[in-house]
Amino acid sequence: MSISLKRSKSVNPFSPTQSVILGSLVGCTIFFSQYHLGLSFHPALILAAGSALQKMALGIVGYATVLIFTICLPILIRRISAAASAAARAGKDELRYIATAESNKDAVVMFDCLRSRDGILDFKFTFLNRSAEQMIGMTREHVLGKNLSEVFPTLLDPERFEVYREVVQTGDTAFLELTQPLFKNGNNTARYHIQVVKLQDGIAMTMTDVTLPVQYKDALKQALSFNKSVVACSPFSIIATDKAGLITFINPAAEKMLRYQESDLLGHSYIDLHELQEITQYAGELSSQFGMQVAPNHHVFRLTPEKGVIDEREWTYIRKDGSRVPVQLVVSALRDADEGIIGFLGISYDLTEKKRAEEYIYHVAHHDPLTGLPTRTLLRDRLEVAIERARRSQDNLAVMMIDLDNFKRVNDSLGHQAGDTVLCEISRRLKSCVRNSDTVARMGGDEFVVFLSELTNLSDIQNICQKLLTSIAQPIRIGSHEIIITASIGIGLFPDCQDADTLFKNADLAMYDVKARGRNGSEVYTPELAMQALQELQMESSLRNALDAGEFEIVYQPQLSFADNKMLGVEALLRWNSPVFGCVMPNTFIPIAEESGLIVSIGEWVLVEACKEIARLQSRLGVECSLAVNISPRQFQQKDFPATVERALRASGLKPHQLELEITEQLLMVDSEESLEIMQRVRRLCVRFAIDDFGTGFSNMGYITRFAVDRIKIDRSFVSRCDVDGTSRAVTSAIIALAHSLDIEVIAEGVESERHVEMLTQMDCDQAQGFFYARPLKQADLEIFALQSLQKHPVSVSSRTILNHIAPTVLASMA
Repeated sequence: MSISLKRSKSVNPFSPTQSVILGSLVGCTIFFSQYHLGLSFHPALILAAGSALQKMALGIVGYATVLIFTICLPILIRRISAAASAAARAGKDELRYIATAESNKDAVVMFDCLRSRDGILDFKFTFLNRSAEQMIGMTREHVLGKNLSEVFPTLLDPERFEVYREVVQTGDTAFLELTQPLFKNGNNTARYHIQVVKLQDGIAMTMTDVTLPVQYKDALKQALSFNKSVVACSPFSIIATDKAGLITFINPAAEKMLRYQESDLLGHSYIDLHELQEITQYAGELSSQFGMQVAPNHHVFRLTPEKGVIDEREWTYIRKDGSRVPVQLVVSALRDADEGIIGFLGISYDLTEKKRAEEYIYHVAHHDPLTGLPTRTLLRDRLEVAIERARRSQDNLAVMMIDLDNFKRVNDSLGHQAGDTVLCEISRRLKSCVRNSDTVARMGGDEFVVFLSELTNLSDIQNICQKLLTSIAQPIRIGSHEIIITASIGIGLFPDCQDADTLFKNADLAMYDVKARGRNGSEVYTPELAMQALQELQMESSLRNALDAGEFEIVYQPQLSFADNKMLGVEALLRWNSPVFGCVMPNTFIPIAEESGLIVSIGEWVLVEACKEIARLQSRLGVECSLAVNISPRQFQQKDFPATVERALRASGLKPHQLELEITEQLLMVDSEESLEIMQRVRRLCVRFAIDDFGTGFSNMGYITRFAVDRIKIDRSFVSRCDVDGTSRAVTSAIIALAHSLDIEVIAEGVESERHVEMLTQMDCDQAQGFFYARPLKQADLEIFALQSLQKHPVSVSSRTILNHIAPTVLASMA
């Protein structure tokens, strides 16, 4: 491809005068040389020579001219050589310029001015490089020699044209920015920076494609704007510092969290926002971790990030008003393009709500939801800490286990909502009786614990116990009901007990001892209680094998009529002849059997065996005798209890109306509907029911009439005192009169003196049972007692016939 370039004008090395002289000399020299050498001249020249004088003068001039020419010729030759060299260099420079322009990535275009009398009219293309060809999408053959208005008329707008003309006129360089859809960069409109310079009577344009840099700049601007928006809208606090720890930026979230304006913090040290104590503590941790001394200043924040590790931990910020806010802070290093650290960035978020949530979860996990008191877990934590402190200071501690007496009755009679109200009130009263440094906890159900710390005098414990008992026993009003609750308190002491578990265990043992002794009191643990508990554990173990080993025995206590002292029936009483513990009375092992569930199988055995033995006794004596058997609540509530009764009657042959089942008032009040359904099923067998220990419970006659019992047994606590206590006598008389009005028989337990017999006879009591008549008798002794009763109260001929067949030794023992 040929390259067209506007050539520069040649530079003349001679001035105009020198050129004339040089031309004249050359001409004369040629003329005279021709004359002397005999050369032929033109005739006109010969005529011009004239005369001989003229010829001589002409010769002198010719020689002088030759001489001058000879002298000046070297100078002329040097001038001509210099001009030739300059022209050669200009040609080489031109080639170099062309090569440079062609290799330039920028588009280079040259124009000549097209002028008229009025000035510049247009510009003509004189040169363009390959980059310009690619930019405009045309070859140079198509463009060179043409006017700018012909090729790109849209580019010759008045504003730009004026700029081009001003460059030509002034010689000043102009810079333009062009966005022209005619110039394409891929599929996008190109953007160019144009430099316009004067070139002789024209201009040269260098057009640089800035499309990608502009796009990168725009993208960077958008990214910066985006990042700025993210930082500004971020809910996290963002604080930037320089390498010295001076704050250079904070975002709005940080302003809101810290309650500072950005201007308040710029240039200030970052550590001013932190607790000095926290910084000192963390400096110590870092010193231990890295094995170097870390100063308690901004180095604590930069040490880890400088090692390429992001530092994250909890800190406390100090707000402008001095308040504190817990934050989770992440510190990282800010680096430049060469990975050099230029500052640090701290991003944090407020932990206040998280702390509150954690505290709430902790509170829920460690506090009773009903009363708000600490639970067993929190109590144990506090107790273990207090034990360690007391061990060092040699203080005393006390753990009081408090159990409400008969609380189940409240739930059963008034409902669980009423029970919850009582529990809340009791917890409030307990807290009001102790110091703020003490702990009141709820273990569950109706059981509470009071933990007393830093006791200087153990004698104060009894005073505190009495204060608690008095406060608990104050009436509680629920609706129209007024309830009085009592409690049993067991106490474990430190240093008698060296750990929390032992304190709880010992206090629990003491509390159960209080309940066994009648409730509504307190007891301090002693080693004897532990021995008793161990004995009960061993007794329960032996009790499980007692039935199979045949260690149980049934004895019978006669029941007589006040009218004629005739024996009408017996009550079956159980005895345990243990090879380990000896003869164990019911009040000792029956509670253990009740708690362990063994009472069901034991009670069934007693019912069946007693029915069989009394049936055999009736068969031998030929007289009817009723049998009363105590039924435990747990045994009574078994679904198959009616079937058990029916099986006992069938196996023994005892008549159903001769069997009387003794139950307690409490059983009637617990699950009364279920109890009523069981009683009705048993009554369909024609079995009788009696209420045992009447007067010790609620003594609700409504339950008595609803369950249609056949007999009431007045508790021995009233009978034994009716001869000395007017109140007991009045209660006993009222019970007898009320029962008779309902057509219910009455039997008095615990009749032990003649005075009891006289008073109960006067009260018109129906039957008696007690040591005054007979102690509980084995089966053989009962038979003798029955025969004696028959002798005193003769019956039919058949009975006398039976007496005649009794062995003389038996009759002798009867006498």
